[in-house]
Amino acid sequence: MKRSRILAFAFIMVFLTGGLGIAADYPVKPVQLIVPWKAGGDTDALMRVIAHYAGKYLGQSIVVVNVPGVGGTMGARQGKDAKPDGYTLTATHESVVTSFLSGVSDFNYSHFVPIANMVNTPEIVAARKDGPWNNMKELVADAKKRPGEVKFGGTLGSTSHFFPLEIGEAAGIEFKIIGYEGTADRQTALLGGFIDLGTSNPATGKKYFDAKKLKGLGIATEKRHPLLPNMPTLKEQGIDVTFGVNRGICAPLNTPKPIIDKLAQALQKASQDPEYIKRIDEMGTDIAFMDPAGYKAYVEKATQTWSRLADKVGLKKKK
Repeated sequence: MKRSRILAFAFIMVFLTGGLGIAADYPVKPVQLIVPWKAGGDTDALMRVIAHYAGKYLGQSIVVVNVPGVGGTMGARQGKDAKPDGYTLTATHESVVTSFLSGVSDFNYSHFVPIANMVNTPEIVAARKDGPWNNMKELVADAKKRPGEVKFGGTLGSTSHFFPLEIGEAAGIEFKIIGYEGTADRQTALLGGFIDLGTSNPATGKKYFDAKKLKGLGIATEKRHPLLPNMPTLKEQGIDVTFGVNRGICAPLNTPKPIIDKLAQALQKASQDPEYIKRIDEMGTDIAFMDPAGYKAYVEKATQTWSRLADKVGLKKKK
């Protein structure tokens, strides 16, 4: 009996400390970070900066791998189904929620372990250079005269889809949503005049606004952005909408907690690095670090918000 108890105790200790042993050695090779969108988009650009600085504190390089397709769900699925050993991570933002709610995907954040949220990027309503509007008030007035005719580019089921839906709900108008695979494709279509409107952000959009290649009609923040001090907020123009994309990193379910903690620590240190802060600021994005618990709480709250909107506009998938 005594020998059985000793063996049982030894088994429990091995089980409890096994994760610690893994974490002590981790990482022994480069870590792959799946970005579920094409290279050249906002998430790709930001994640490459995040990966560079996080790798510095993790002790191994973090290599970005672009896996685009199906509005970001192809790469996210690959990340979700990866071996839970800490060597395959997934770049995520609210599209994990919106894609699930709209039926584009059959999985959501509950199929990942949130590690950390890193940044928040405010959204801008951008119009083609020859568009007939110079601000949101003019756009709203025109859109009310011809509902469903103004073309707004978005990746279906992603945040760029829900942004115009939320504006439409708040302003009492309806856009014609034109689907594109990712940010780069939407930007090309907008610059080419194939659509009327699209999303942008302070850093990406500034050069196009300054060169008169696009028109910035309004930014979805509480206050005007320092990179674009002359651009009014949506709220200033009578549209009660604030909107930003929170970009973070997740791991597959069952990834050992010690590994999650080690990754979160490296990401937190990166978010406090002065060089990193400067780079992110230059990209027109705000530092918005959340640890695993904070990121999980945000995701749960965001899911409730997006679910309400999807249900209200009739986009929510049928059960």
